[in-house]
Formats: sequence, structure tokens, C-alpha cells
Amino acid sequence: MYFNQQMFNSSTVNPQYYQSVKDQILGYEANQDLEVAKAVKAVHDLCVAVKKMDEEHQREAFILCLGQIAAEYNWQ
Repeated sequence: MYFNQQMFNSSTVNPQYYQSVKDQILGYEANQDLEVAKAVKAVHDLCVAVKKMDEEHQREAFILCLGQIAAEYNWQ
């Protein structure tokens, strides 16, 4: 409790340092949010592309995409 009160109390920490740490955390979160948005858009684009295929090719694309995801994450 005492550590947290001292470490994260803006009145006992250099204000510029405190703000820089806050900015880093917010920057990281913003970057991660952007990456999530990119991933969602990529999945949307994939769905749009797959809907243009016949049923047989949709199944093939689905299986191949799952295989690619497994390969990217080294799933065995």
C-alpha cells in the first residue's frame, strides 16, 4: 500500500516523469487498439472476398485460412 501511494502519487514523483510514463502507457494502448482495428478490417475483407466464391471454394478458403493461422502460431 505504501509503495503504491508513493510510486504512483503525482505529488511525490517528478511531474514530467509521471506524465511521460502515462503518455507511454496511453501510446501503447492506442497502438494496440489500432492493431485490433486492422485485424478486424482484415477479417471483414476476408469475408467479403469469400462471399464472392461458390460453396466449394468457400470451404477450401476456410480450411486453408485456418491452416495459415495454425502455421503462424506454430500450432501442431
